[in-house]
Amino acid sequence: MSQSNYKSPGNKKKKSLKPLSQRYTLTNSIVNYFLVVAFAIFPLYVNITIRGAFPFISLADGFRGIRHQKYYFFVIMAAAALIAEIMLLITKTSEQKKEADPKKQNLLKTITFTDWAVIAFVLSCSISTVFSPYIDMAVTGSTLVGGRDNGLILMLFYAAVYFLITRCYRYKEYVFLALAGTNAFIYLIAVLNGFYLDPLGTLETFNRSDSENQFFYMNFLSTIGNKNMFASHICVTLPAITAMFVHTEKLVNKIVYLASAALGAMAVVICDSDSVVLGMGAFIAVFTVVHSRRPEKMKKFLLALTAMLLSIKLLRFFSYLGGDGYKELSAIPYKVMLSDKTFVVIAVLAALTALAYYLSFRHADFVLPKAVPIALASLFSLAALAGVGVIVYYSAFDTTTDLGELEKTLRFSDAWGTHRGIFWDRAIRIFGERSFFQKLFGSGPETFYYAFEPFFPELWEYGDGKTDAAHNEYINYLITIGIAGLASYLTFTGSALVRAFRSAKQNPLALVFAAPVVAYLAQAVVNIAVPIATPIFVIFVALCETAARQTKEVREPEYQTRKSNRR
Repeated sequence: MSQSNYKSPGNKKKKSLKPLSQRYTLTNSIVNYFLVVAFAIFPLYVNITIRGAFPFISLADGFRGIRHQKYYFFVIMAAAALIAEIMLLITKTSEQKKEADPKKQNLLKTITFTDWAVIAFVLSCSISTVFSPYIDMAVTGSTLVGGRDNGLILMLFYAAVYFLITRCYRYKEYVFLALAGTNAFIYLIAVLNGFYLDPLGTLETFNRSDSENQFFYMNFLSTIGNKNMFASHICVTLPAITAMFVHTEKLVNKIVYLASAALGAMAVVICDSDSVVLGMGAFIAVFTVVHSRRPEKMKKFLLALTAMLLSIKLLRFFSYLGGDGYKELSAIPYKVMLSDKTFVVIAVLAALTALAYYLSFRHADFVLPKAVPIALASLFSLAALAGVGVIVYYSAFDTTTDLGELEKTLRFSDAWGTHRGIFWDRAIRIFGERSFFQKLFGSGPETFYYAFEPFFPELWEYGDGKTDAAHNEYINYLITIGIAGLASYLTFTGSALVRAFRSAKQNPLALVFAAPVVAYLAQAVVNIAVPIATPIFVIFVALCETAARQTKEVREPEYQTRKSNRR
């Protein structure tokens, strides 16, 4: 009898030789099921109405209160996963308890710098809430006057999900195939909505003859929400899907990821948001630098970018055949779709892709000099600085030159960036006039509405009567949870991202997790945190930290073995 078929007396299953921290158990399965729900079901969920006649279910009210619907869905699914994991911990076997003997490992040593930052974030949010003059909104994140559900309750769930994932996650690719498949559908529905087609019936109740209903009809897409919400969603899904195309080795899976990415590129055009340009631009720039030394990775990344640009031009072809009957578009992706120069860019990308394939075919382990990523990083950095420099020049030095259509882009004023300028400028004034304690801890999570209320009359000039967000996540956190909250937020997201990049050499999967974090943090400069895309962002931050932790778990035993051998 071969050793592989050997069974111990009583037909007992042979004991796994892997340490408990590296086995795939029910604990890990629960986290992966949670991720499937978060990636594949949560984005699809909208307000469902049960009818008395066929087809019985209606999505016609899907966009009404969509933020609240998504919020409740996330909280319920997170609570279910947490309860399931707690029940497993309570019923842990004596053998598992013995193997995980706390005497063998100091608990504090398992808490990383990122973990401490998350704890600091929760504490700062809690202090901000306790001393908030608007405690109801600070706790729940929503009242009758406004709010986007980003209260203390949601922050606590974010922290709980972070610790759940970082302690219990093990990689299974079906999770990311579910992400790609679901979002291919979401992107496709958005494109159809952009051409006034409504297969799900989510827009049918909004009468285009009424001004308020017309806003919903023109600006809400797929099962996500308005253009800004959809832009955030694209930035936390499309980079991950593209990165999985680069990472995976199975041909069928590559096809799924590439098809989803191509539809995602079309959705970027229909989304018509400048924030998605920031997010996707940052992702493309950073990952061009990251992959630039290795043709084996660069060829796949360039192939994905080429396919995405081709899909944008294909959208232009379909649009032309249909008489260009799409909703009003004006952002940069729309101009890319129309421009003939895009074919030149596609040709260049195709040539570079062919070169990368040739180099990797001839020399599988070929690595370009370190000067290549340094040069590319310098080039992208200079381009970003030049863009900021132009805005500073026309805002502070040359305030008279007529910039035409670029006025709201290149010259900072109250009207800058669809009047984000007035939000930012007044928010900084509010911060400057606050007491030291409020500068440190803010006025409470999600209380921007009350802080900005004195400036509501000034918004009428831009068609708004009120606002509950700064349209910049970082300024929003500065006002609501103060310097302590913003600093701890930037620390835990930044730390997880840096640790993911550092571990990528030993664990390439870390780059998949880092991609959406890069894109989201960039788009957040001009966008709003809502419990639609932000929960998925937090999940990827947690996965970044998980990749770093697991890389260390694998490295340390190897180091100890080498150390023992030297002795």
